[in-house]
Amino acid sequence: MRRLAFSIILCLFSVPVIPQSAESDAALLAKTRALYDAPFTRNLVSFDCAVQFDWKKHLVDTLGAIPANALATTEHLQSIQHRVFVDRSSATVSAIPKAPDFAGDQPAAQLEQAFSAIVSQGLDAWLPFSTNVILPIGSTKFDFKKLDTGYKLTMNGSGVDATLLLDAELRLTSGVVQLPQDLRFTTEFTNGPDGYLLQSVRTGSTAGPGTGGEVAFAYRYQTLQGFQLPSDVTITPPTNEVWRVALTDCKAMSGVVLQVAPTPSAR
Repeated sequence: MRRLAFSIILCLFSVPVIPQSAESDAALLAKTRALYDAPFTRNLVSFDCAVQFDWKKHLVDTLGAIPANALATTEHLQSIQHRVFVDRSSATVSAIPKAPDFAGDQPAAQLEQAFSAIVSQGLDAWLPFSTNVILPIGSTKFDFKKLDTGYKLTMNGSGVDATLLLDAELRLTSGVVQLPQDLRFTTEFTNGPDGYLLQSVRTGSTAGPGTGGEVAFAYRYQTLQGFQLPSDVTITPPTNEVWRVALTDCKAMSGVVLQVAPTPSAR
C-alpha cells in the first residue's frame, strides 16, 4: 500500500518555503478519493436485495426469552418478507409481495415499522461512503493540513461545514460535522479488491462520548456484478439493542453515471 508523505528539502541556499498550492491540494484530494471503493461513483445505479432477519433470535438476544404473550406476534413478523431498494440517494424497505395486514396486532405493526426504519438507517449510513460525498465535492472549499499522524481536511461551502481526520495512508478515521447536521463520527475501513471498504462507523453528538445518542453500524460485503455491496449489516442504536440483518438474492443495475457537479476548490 502506498504511503503518502510530504517532505521539505532544506538546501544550503536561502530558499523561501512555498506554501502548499491549490493544485497540490486538488491532487491530494484526487489521490484520496481514488483510494476508496465507492461503487456509486462508478457505474452502479441501484441494487435491491431480500432482507433476512431472525425475529426469534433477536428477541431472545434482547429480552433473554420470548414472552408467552409475544409468540403470536413473533410468528406474524417472521412471516413477512422484505426487500430493500438502494440507490445513491436512499434505502427503501418494502414488504413483499404486499403490505402486511396486522389485523389489530398493534405490537407487530410497531415492530414492523421500527424494523423498516432500522434497515433503512443502516444502509443510509453506508451511502455517503459508497458515493464518496464524505469528501469535498462540487464548489465546496477545502484544505489539507499535514499532521504527525496524517492529515486534517477542513471543508466548507453551501450547507457544508466539517473537519475530517485521515491517517498517513489517507484512511478516514474520524470527523466533526456542523453542517448539514451536527454530529461526530469515527470510522474503520478494510482493504477490498477495489479500495478501502467501510467496515464500521459510529456516530454521536458533538458534545462528546457519553452524552447519549450514539449509533454504531458495521458491514460485511459480497461481490455482485463486480461491485462490493453489503451482505450483512449490524446496527446498534443507543439502547444497545443489536439488529443483525443479512442481504441476499441481490440484483444490481448498472449504467452511465453522469457527474454534473463542478470541481471542488482548495483554499
